Amino acid sequence: MTTGCELSHLLFRCPTSLLAALAAGVLLANQVRAAQPPGGLLLRTSDLLMLHRLCSSDAENKEPLRGFRRYGFGGATIAESSVLAFEDNRVFTLIVGDLTPRRESEPKLKDDSPRMLRRLLAIKPGCFLFDDQVRRTTPGVRLAWSLQTSGTADVGNRRIRVVEGDWEVVVQMLLPRNVQVAKTARKAGVQAGYVVDLMAEGDADEVRFLNVAHVRQVADKSPLPPVEVAERGGPALVTVQSGEQAYQFNLPRWRDGAGTFAVLDSNQKPSAEPRPLASGVLPYTVEGLAMLERWDAAYREGRRPPWDVGRPSSDLVRVVEQGTLKPCRAVELGCGTGTDAIYLAERDFEVTAIDLAPTALSIAERKALEAGVKVRWLLADVLAPPKLQPFDFVYDRGCYHGLRKQHAAKYVETLRRLSRPGTLVLILAGNANEPPPHSGPPRVTEEEIRGDFSKLFEIVELRETRFDSADPKGTGALAWAVLLRRKN
Repeated sequence: MTTGCELSHLLFRCPTSLLAALAAGVLLANQVRAAQPPGGLLLRTSDLLMLHRLCSSDAENKEPLRGFRRYGFGGATIAESSVLAFEDNRVFTLIVGDLTPRRESEPKLKDDSPRMLRRLLAIKPGCFLFDDQVRRTTPGVRLAWSLQTSGTADVGNRRIRVVEGDWEVVVQMLLPRNVQVAKTARKAGVQAGYVVDLMAEGDADEVRFLNVAHVRQVADKSPLPPVEVAERGGPALVTVQSGEQAYQFNLPRWRDGAGTFAVLDSNQKPSAEPRPLASGVLPYTVEGLAMLERWDAAYREGRRPPWDVGRPSSDLVRVVEQGTLKPCRAVELGCGTGTDAIYLAERDFEVTAIDLAPTALSIAERKALEAGVKVRWLLADVLAPPKLQPFDFVYDRGCYHGLRKQHAAKYVETLRRLSRPGTLVLILAGNANEPPPHSGPPRVTEEEIRGDFSKLFEIVELRETRFDSADPKGTGALAWAVLLRRKN
């Protein structure tokens, strides 16, 4: 059984092929968008079988988006903006998609969260968890979930068993607890098969259809791996047995958070602190996966990277204590173990903190709990952040200088997306004026800073400072403290 220090390493080892990872998006996209039943979502067993083959393949695909589009239902292409989160690792592939049809005639909801959303967890091998969340916008429309088959379909005991050739698909209905099931033969002139509709009892305006599908050959007579769900109006706690491992997914409704993942020990207890699931699209190329491993490894097994000095940044403290920055909605880019984010939360800021190292975020969440403060921790890439409302303050201690050489424009675009006119931004970056011998973080020049930010931001202050050192009596590397204000 996996130990606590091995959890993140287990995830980052031996990633699946890019094609298999992105093919999971097939089940989020074009087919459900094009052929979904009124008030609900659709799944085809033929697409499940295709997904299973792709996830079982070791083939490399150098153009994963082409494969993603090629296997889209009906040949259509999903807009990249509809994919809300994506993560691929050795244990599972996660993809979350907004499948809401966009029609101008439909009434606009009070919030802009998806009305039809699918969260898919492809748990390797052969187990697929579908968390479909549907909200009604038209009175009288039944909220439904449909399984479309091209083979025989047997329904009973909250299970649907479908046989297509040498393969079988077994769908286990987890939520809602009370559901009506109707099986209908496909009409003449259409490919043979059935449609199985699940309809929630009652008249709720929002329904969560949580189903798990197992794909295997008909000749395989071994017992299906057990799947259990606990849900009492809040997050769904789903436990999946996969071989000798047991995995647990804590899945709130998407608008309430991305959820967490844990490996269970032999007593069915988490063997490590649960780590967050992705809130945005994480890197998935070979280089990107290597980068994720490198950053996360810096925090594993009790390691403390040199940039984690264990106390709030002196430059952040200065702007807060001087009154330059007052409590507001704030986001930190590259929060690490959360020391600065927790400092802001303790001073009544409403804080969101982003990092792509799940181990660091697990540590940060524990530290926030011990401090008695609330921070919204997001596992995401700062160059591809989740869809968030603009903030009043953006803080970055060390991201910009590491990304600037190759991704300066994308970094500035992130600041644009996360800010509004008047938003303050504080960036701490390595300073190219550091005399040799050079050590420490990457460095930028004053000219590079002005060139990157002057078009979108007013430079309120650009001053030389030093990074804090882990040794309170030591001297950190030369740095820039850059205070920006978003222009109109």
